[in-house]
Amino acid sequence: MQKGRKIGQILVENGILTQDVIDKAIEEQKQQLWIPLGELLVQKGKITQHQLKDTLKQQKRKLGEILVDNGYATPEKITNALNARQALKGQSRTVKVDTNKLDNLFDLVGELVIANTLISGDMKSIGNKGNGASKNLSHLSKITKDIQDQVMSMRMVSLKQTFQKMTRLVRDVAMHANRKVKLIISGEDTELDKNVIEEISDPLVHILRNSVDHGIESPESRIACNKPIEGTVKLSAYHKGGNIIIEIEDDGKGLQRDKILRKAVDKGIIKEQSALSDHQIINLIFSPGLSTAEKVTNISGRGVGMDVVKKNIEKLRGKVEVTSREGKGSTFTIKLPLTLAIIDGIVVNVGNTKYIIPTVNIEESLRPKKEEICTIKNQGEVVNMRGKLFPLVRLHKIYNIETTKTDPWEAIVVVVESEDGKFSILVDELVGQQQVVIKSLGDKFKGIKGISGGAILGDGKVGLILDISGIREASLAA
Repeated sequence: MQKGRKIGQILVENGILTQDVIDKAIEEQKQQLWIPLGELLVQKGKITQHQLKDTLKQQKRKLGEILVDNGYATPEKITNALNARQALKGQSRTVKVDTNKLDNLFDLVGELVIANTLISGDMKSIGNKGNGASKNLSHLSKITKDIQDQVMSMRMVSLKQTFQKMTRLVRDVAMHANRKVKLIISGEDTELDKNVIEEISDPLVHILRNSVDHGIESPESRIACNKPIEGTVKLSAYHKGGNIIIEIEDDGKGLQRDKILRKAVDKGIIKEQSALSDHQIINLIFSPGLSTAEKVTNISGRGVGMDVVKKNIEKLRGKVEVTSREGKGSTFTIKLPLTLAIIDGIVVNVGNTKYIIPTVNIEESLRPKKEEICTIKNQGEVVNMRGKLFPLVRLHKIYNIETTKTDPWEAIVVVVESEDGKFSILVDELVGQQQVVIKSLGDKFKGIKGISGGAILGDGKVGLILDISGIREASLAA
């Protein structure tokens, strides 16, 4: 009696199929776990239905029964495994939907969120007069939030395909530059808004090319530095604080500060006597026209690339930072929002105008003392916080807003961070934190510095979303 053996084993022993055919069928079965092996073999025309029935008679009992009888598993474990298989079968059911339809749905949900915010604002003005209505509104808000989360998840796409393209890129650049490089990828299952993924591919290409060509040394140089002959580039992605972080790390020679400074002075980007911190020197690589390559090739040396990287990432409301240690390597960190349609921000008042400062840019807020405000030559007004000086930007001066709170010690100072460093913004008061749906201001207002869009707030008024980098530029130009 051939009892309790696998169906593939029986088919091989009876000379019906070879072991190679069985192995290939098992590999296909792994992709479709809910289809029994015997049925899969019949579908592929490897055996007939009659042969399957005859083989199943020889097998006699189910695998689960044999495992339980032999004490290899409990009935509960077998049941859980069968339930997991059934769940996997349900997950495979998908429907192809035009992306334009998804975008339209997302816009409609955005309008629904705005309408819900407006009704919430009206209810707050009523007070406690309608407890039943407040309860129903709270329930509606929860449903609206759930719908919003579900629609957002529909737009999310895995980074896997984008990351896999980089494998070939690194191999080709390494071959052309005579480098031995190993690319380690992690976090490729991290999901991001499809619109963000479409825009992030080019910046990743530029940074990875630089990491291989500029960062990783030649095999001879690595041996001389007691490093493994094969350099390592790590490409990783993970969630952090409601954002997606993409890191490109290499174990190469790192950024050479003296060379960067010399090139920046030669190109007229900075003056020779400029006193810059290590962080400021490293960030000079994002300046247009600057390249530390010794000679121009089709990979590098043309002075284009990193400035484009920075601009493209900023368009996505993201940030790019670089840290480096000479002889140890460099790390590029790209910080991106999960989606371009919704933003978390702090609503602030300046006179009768409301602005929204993106939460990702805010360091802290406080009411300074009178003695902490001073004026420094070539810097203008600054706030002295714990021994550090932060330039003070007055929004009411930039946008000609009438306000009674012109003294910083009677108002609020919000410390923000842009790619050019930290500075402070003077506002009348903080209204509160809010998640808002971003609306474009149209072509007429496209050129206004410091404003990246608008949002409809709970009182029905439009709040302008501040572009922190643009605010700093507008204050210097004022």
